[in-house]
Amino acid sequence: MRSVKLILVFMILILLTGCFNRVELEEMAYVVVIGLDKGEAGGFEVTYQIGNPQVGSSDRVQAEGEPPSEIVTLTAPDITTARDLANISVSREVTYAHLKVLVTGEKLTRSGEAFTLLDSVLRDEAIKQEVMLIVSKEKASEFIRGNKHKLETRPHKHYEFMARRWKETGLVPDATLLRFFPRTLGDAGLFLSTYATSKKGKSKYGYEDEYLAGQVKKEGGNPIQMIGSAVLKEGKMIGTLTGEETKLSLLLRPHTVRNSILASYSDPLAKEKRIAARWMKTKDTQIEMDLSTDTPKIDVIVPLKFEILSIASGIDYIENLEKQKILKDSIASSLEDKAKQLVNRTQQEFKGDPFQWYLIARKEFWTLDEYIKYNWMKSYPRAEVNIRFDIKIVNFGR
Repeated sequence: MRSVKLILVFMILILLTGCFNRVELEEMAYVVVIGLDKGEAGGFEVTYQIGNPQVGSSDRVQAEGEPPSEIVTLTAPDITTARDLANISVSREVTYAHLKVLVTGEKLTRSGEAFTLLDSVLRDEAIKQEVMLIVSKEKASEFIRGNKHKLETRPHKHYEFMARRWKETGLVPDATLLRFFPRTLGDAGLFLSTYATSKKGKSKYGYEDEYLAGQVKKEGGNPIQMIGSAVLKEGKMIGTLTGEETKLSLLLRPHTVRNSILASYSDPLAKEKRIAARWMKTKDTQIEMDLSTDTPKIDVIVPLKFEILSIASGIDYIENLEKQKILKDSIASSLEDKAKQLVNRTQQEFKGDPFQWYLIARKEFWTLDEYIKYNWMKSYPRAEVNIRFDIKIVNFGR
């Protein structure tokens, strides 16, 4: 009986030892956003937006009067050492466990040095590879401070909700650390990162997606704009794509599926009017290649289903099948012309493939060595590309 009691006491002691290294929630500084910029004397400016875990939680009574986040900018040689340096003013233990976004300033990204910094990020086990990547037109520190999200108290919620909207609109790419490194290290294609700004640029009038960040005429609300993409080649920013070009890039990829995106098109029977539609991509893009010659030949078919939402001209496309065909052909022709212009730009200006067609090209070779020897990055600019949009109008509304 005595031995049984000793065993029970021993087991209880073991359970009690499990709390010796416990850290209270209020003792942690959860970095939600990291910003990276070029600094002085070869260093880098690292900006932390640290979320207050008590604000917006059930413990909010004790945090009454406290701000939802704190923003700190430090000059350091890299991200790793900046974390300890932050404790010269931040009283809590800095952790990346809840990191949501990495923002790099355009100047740093165009220099190519951002790639080295991001490479060191992956070595930190606390950082998840689902972290979103954003390139800001201005310094990253200015963008983070300029993001005035009033509807979401906690900063991480703002970016979570924005990411969901991006998947619905297609105006920015789905850019994460998980996607960045394989595509960059593979040296076969271009990487598209979200392009953003918190500063108002020169506004212009265009249709719903023909903008870059800062060009949309907007009054009130959060000053930031996230539309379009930064084009990165071998980890270095070489240009930008508008929201429309970004959307087309995603459409031309083999496996990207967008369930519902709104767009407008010129009315073929009333050129001054627009027709609003919702298109759905429910099947993969069909891509066939002939790489047997020095000039690659690529045939692309993009299947899309359309729902017509409004016809400003009032023309009857519903009961007139001949007019329906004219409308369908007009939409397909418009998309094909813009897609061909985009492909030509990627071949001549960027000299790289943002459409992930290299995934299809690899299947044309028996071994990886043969594919590497073919050198897709250099072969793609010479390719002859044919693009066709297979349009089906499935609904005209009421």
